[in-house]
Amino acid sequence: MFVIAELALSSPTLVMTPTIEANPSARVRIQFQPAMDPERRRFFVLVEGPDFDAFDDALADDYTVAEPTVVAEQDGVRMYRLGLTEDVIAVTPMVTEIGGMVLEMHSTGGVWFVKLQVPDRDALAAFREFCIDSGIEYRLERLYRTEPTRSDDHGLTAQQRRTLLTAAREGYFDVPRSISQAELAAELGVSDSAVSQRVRRAVAALIEGTLSVDEPPEHRA
Repeated sequence: MFVIAELALSSPTLVMTPTIEANPSARVRIQFQPAMDPERRRFFVLVEGPDFDAFDDALADDYTVAEPTVVAEQDGVRMYRLGLTEDVIAVTPMVTEIGGMVLEMHSTGGVWFVKLQVPDRDALAAFREFCIDSGIEYRLERLYRTEPTRSDDHGLTAQQRRTLLTAAREGYFDVPRSISQAELAAELGVSDSAVSQRVRRAVAALIEGTLSVDEPPEHRA
């Protein structure tokens, strides 16, 4: 049995804080936590609903991120690849250290909502102490226990998940790309066209499975 904690975190040292504070109506959701490379300090976010010109202007001036790049866009939703600067306090390594997992991290009204799975209350207390020591405002919104379950794949098939994770790891979304589509296809053992189709369908499924889940059925494609 695990402890699930829903938290509100805020601090100038948390990733994208200047951007989400400047765009409180934007819905920003961090993706690919398991695939984050600690050496390259890169990650992906899905963004929905803002004036993208204003959002991009804020992102360009955001001291917590580097090299913001749009890697996909569909129906008013964008996926960005971002790098972390040295000014950021990353909470994910601490969560991993206490034996936990980040289940969800999205912006709400200019602050970060974080859903954590941790082994017990002692682990959560250690994370709270880390936040306080790091100058991060910590507010517990909800706490409950749950039985372990298979992680949510957000509507991705196993092939799509493997394709996206491999593409992210090998630098397919980098600018310039660190690996070509043909090289990625060879890495996965499929054709060029199969890679192209998998990436497009995977991004569409990821957007539908994460950002469209709360929409009324009549608003969905």
